[in-house]
Amino acid sequence: MATPFRAELVTPERVLFSGEADEVSLRTDGGEVAFLANHSELVAALDITVVRIRSLEGRAGEGGESDGEEVRFAAHGGFVHVGGNAVQILAGVAERGDEIDVDRARQALASARERFAAEGPATVDAGRPEAAGEQPGAEAHGASPTRPLSGAMLALLAPGSAEAAVRRAEIRLEAAGARAEA
Repeated sequence: MATPFRAELVTPERVLFSGEADEVSLRTDGGEVAFLANHSELVAALDITVVRIRSLEGRAGEGGESDGEEVRFAAHGGFVHVGGNAVQILAGVAERGDEIDVDRARQALASARERFAAEGPATVDAGRPEAAGEQPGAEAHGASPTRPLSGAMLALLAPGSAEAAVRRAEIRLEAAGARAEA
């Protein structure tokens, strides 16, 4: 049986999860990560990601041990803090996978893909992060070439971009257990 630890997922509006878990997985700016009990301390920027929490408060399996029911959430950026045998996820916006309106998420994805086709990816220049197309005359001032934003930086620096909208819609569908229509 896995060793339990405290897990919390909090937004400004509500606490989405607070309880015992035996695993939390998500994507940070550094990549995919899974947290188990007694994980080393960490503070990281949260990507636009599905947060999976295997809760110990789920059903009991054979022999009385927990099955570890997985609960999924769509988180649209924020931060994760790990320390003191606890994982705290602070998200500006997040929702439970079982509360997502799949039809609405599919419509949002289609709309965001159309917008992305017209706008392209969000980028940053050397030291001045902005969405693509918002740097008039940058080349004339010797700005460095732009580079694409990582998922967490996209959520933090260009949340209104078409690229972020596509990513949010895809994550909402994944958290709801639905497939994105091509």
